[in-house]
Amino acid sequence: MRSNRVSRATRSLTRVLTRRSAAAGTWVPGTYTGRAGTRSYLVYVPSALGRSRVPLVVLLHGCGQSATEFADAIRFNELADRHGFVAVYPQQNAWSHRQRCWRWYESAHQGRGAGEPAIIAEITATVLAEATRWRIDPGRVYVAGLSAGGGMALILAATYPDVYAAVGVHSAPAYRSAVNGRGALTAMAGRATLPPPRLHADGGQGMPPAIVFQGAADTTVRPSNGRAIAEQWLAYREAYAAVAGAGAGDRITRTRNRVRRAAGRSCAVASWYTARGRKMLEYWQVDGLGHAWSGGTAGGSFSDPHGPAASAAMWRFFAARQQAAQRTNR
Repeated sequence: MRSNRVSRATRSLTRVLTRRSAAAGTWVPGTYTGRAGTRSYLVYVPSALGRSRVPLVVLLHGCGQSATEFADAIRFNELADRHGFVAVYPQQNAWSHRQRCWRWYESAHQGRGAGEPAIIAEITATVLAEATRWRIDPGRVYVAGLSAGGGMALILAATYPDVYAAVGVHSAPAYRSAVNGRGALTAMAGRATLPPPRLHADGGQGMPPAIVFQGAADTTVRPSNGRAIAEQWLAYREAYAAVAGAGAGDRITRTRNRVRRAAGRSCAVASWYTARGRKMLEYWQVDGLGHAWSGGTAGGSFSDPHGPAASAAMWRFFAARQQAAQRTNR
């Protein structure tokens, strides 16, 4: 019964996206089933990829959204067409959460190898394993999301840093800022106390490079959450350096703060760099932005058409980064 429901939902997603998308590529539906559960997903494939290996971006919708609504709102597929990468949209289902929220706030879904992080990581692995319709460079796999999807993207960054070379977080709470539903509301209100860093066996650099967007007028996920994510990322970086003895060239040694204007809005942008000059963390706080994707489609789901364009900024950040192990092996 459940597999039939998943198949019907997947076919419906494909029909809607084919009808609504302004992008020029092809939608390929899929369903993953494993020990942790079943989820459908959609892969967006640009029309002219060729045979070379290309990047992959995993994109996670927020509460009250479907994968189709999210794809329509954030316009990432237009970037995929322009820059030649594949995008995959996992779909939370209504029988796992009534509002289709990813369960970022439950301890059972905050670790490696179990729960929803395992499902999404396995969907990522399935797309990576394809060798006919597209070919993915395993060193250039990225994950991003909005709200609950942003919270889950951050969990994947913390628990699978060997898989994801960078993470984009938009309007979301910090990792492990809640362990149950009641704590989720506290975290979203910006009143959570964050636990110390928990490094995983495949910890890489503690967390991969991150770009964070937060609206200064967000009343759903309060603005302090964006700053908390940046501070948490830096704490993970320090914890990893203490354990692994990171070289001086890899340590965060300088920051840059600037104010930009986009579509009449003021944006405070902070960046953190290593001694080698590699940008590792970027944090945008956008004045006047509520709980919506910055620079998205007009009239889209949880989308604000005014700038700055979060999708373009995230892609620029992602495109400059790949897994260190993969860099040496290429």
